[in-house]
Amino acid sequence: MDNLKFGSFIKELRKEKNMTQKELAEKIGLTDKAISKWERGLSFPDITMLSSLAKVFDVDVSEILNGERGKEKISKEDIKKKIEEAVEKVTLKKEKREKRIKILKRTVGIISCILFALTFLLQIGYLFVLKPHSYEYISDILFYIVNEIIIITLGLIFLTLVNIKKNFMKNIITYVFLVILTIINIVFMINNGFENKWIVEFSKDFSNELVLKKNNQTGEITYYKNTKVLFAKDKEVFSNEVEGPIKTQWLTNDICSITYKDKEGTLNEFVATYGDRGNGISYYYVTNAIVGEWQVFSQYGEETKVIVDSKGITIKKDGKEELFSYEDCKQYGTTVIVLYKNNIPCYVIALNEDCKLDEETDILENGGTITLVEVSIARTKTDILQCINYKGENLSNYNSVNVEANDYKIKNGILYISYDGESVKEVPGDFSDVQEFEDGTYQVEEEKSFFVYRNDEKEYLIYSDDMGINWNTVELGNTSVQVMQFVNTNVGFMLEFKDVAMGIAFGDIKKTTDGGKTWQVVFNGFGNEGEEVFRRGSRIKFFDENLGFMTMPEVSGNTSELYITRDGGISFTRMNVQQTEEDSAIYDYYELPEKDDDGTLTLEVGQGSDGDYEGGNSKIYYSYDEANTWEFKGVE
Repeated sequence: MDNLKFGSFIKELRKEKNMTQKELAEKIGLTDKAISKWERGLSFPDITMLSSLAKVFDVDVSEILNGERGKEKISKEDIKKKIEEAVEKVTLKKEKREKRIKILKRTVGIISCILFALTFLLQIGYLFVLKPHSYEYISDILFYIVNEIIIITLGLIFLTLVNIKKNFMKNIITYVFLVILTIINIVFMINNGFENKWIVEFSKDFSNELVLKKNNQTGEITYYKNTKVLFAKDKEVFSNEVEGPIKTQWLTNDICSITYKDKEGTLNEFVATYGDRGNGISYYYVTNAIVGEWQVFSQYGEETKVIVDSKGITIKKDGKEELFSYEDCKQYGTTVIVLYKNNIPCYVIALNEDCKLDEETDILENGGTITLVEVSIARTKTDILQCINYKGENLSNYNSVNVEANDYKIKNGILYISYDGESVKEVPGDFSDVQEFEDGTYQVEEEKSFFVYRNDEKEYLIYSDDMGINWNTVELGNTSVQVMQFVNTNVGFMLEFKDVAMGIAFGDIKKTTDGGKTWQVVFNGFGNEGEEVFRRGSRIKFFDENLGFMTMPEVSGNTSELYITRDGGISFTRMNVQQTEEDSAIYDYYELPEKDDDGTLTLEVGQGSDGDYEGGNSKIYYSYDEANTWEFKGVE
């Protein structure tokens, strides 16, 4: 017996009688759902219902069983047999269907388990491992998308793999929780996920990823230096807020130009760099690397030329010639410089991937090319230039720096030092933002050379113990170094301030015994424990590992106290030279002592900024026993 043929015949008979499924069901005492299942071949009526159907449709029972009119009559035994066959066929079909559904549910459940585990571990890893290390999702909404995947997959796991007696209630509860958690997640996403517009771009070979976030309210742009597919860190906020579109243009697979206008309508340029043309360890400068003449001709025979010499950088393009001084250049990474006129970016010069730096001269080897592109918010054409006068070893016509003995000079962001006034060496690092070093923050001597500089809101120490052959860099943190001094190669002292307010400074004195690699606090200042302070103009000077001095001047500059330490800065005692009461009221400004080659200490005690006695002169004292006693020597 064909259940599909039966169902189709019942449907045909019902329509001939102009009955609905509901009307037929009422006549035989069933539901319209049962009639629907018959007509779709999903079930078969009980044998007791066949006579009722035959009576309703005015047909013989055998015709209903055969699924067509005019067929011969069959006995009750055959009817029962055919019904049993039909029921068995329907049951078998139902079992196969249920089995397929079970397999499908199990497959969906297993896939959901895998997705849940992956996304849950991803979110846990982000919250407890990556986020504490300053990583963020490249898009703020990704956090909530991952949350939603976790919610949906968890719900599917309960719906497909968890079996309980009250399955209907389980489904209802699961759906309710899914809806509630989804609504909560969406609300948080609306409130927090759309604060920033995100820009993610890949280089042509997909080797590098650019990630930018723009605050939709303030226009503030954040650039992420370190990206890992879905996550990014080491963010840098642009100094100017963005108004309007942002243009990105990959110049090479590891250099991306970012051009935008700020709220004043001024053009700005930032370049993201991901590669290197040297050994990846030493820092070098693009302006030095490209000294010489570079040239390219367009398809119309027009010449584009870049000349880098002692005058600066000359650009000849489109019939114009512009000279940019080295002070008008800003370097990004070790592969790009941007040329400015009146603080407006004009050109970008990039070292292409075929460039290779000669480590002895820091000049590009022969065969490398550079890219020149004009800065514009519109898409601009790039020019690939080749060097037309490879320099070999003769560089004197292009660049030279003269530095006096035991001194330094900063040029084009490069720090040069000399020990003899003739040979010049470069100090590795980016010193583009350094104009000059304050007294007490640098030293150029054969035994020990060091410089303290600030970069990205942190202080760094770079030092050499072998006359500039090798250099070590140490991060000192978010502090302000007032004075650093080494009494020998290994032992040094540093006065640093963490904060300054109303002439009072909060900080400490640190000591190193390993040449500057590590520093330990030895003195926190004067006052009660936890409230120790210095004064803003405080300075220190040590003459050996133990003997040292510190001044504590008033903000007004009228007076200054002098303190001495004999235990390497662990404790200080206030020091006064013997004076009459009248003189001590006049000569009350103590300077730091000086030490002669024979060990004699010289101390000057002046009158301070309010002193006008005898023309504002000072008293001079000498000590021959390391400041145990002082002798008055005269007035200057």
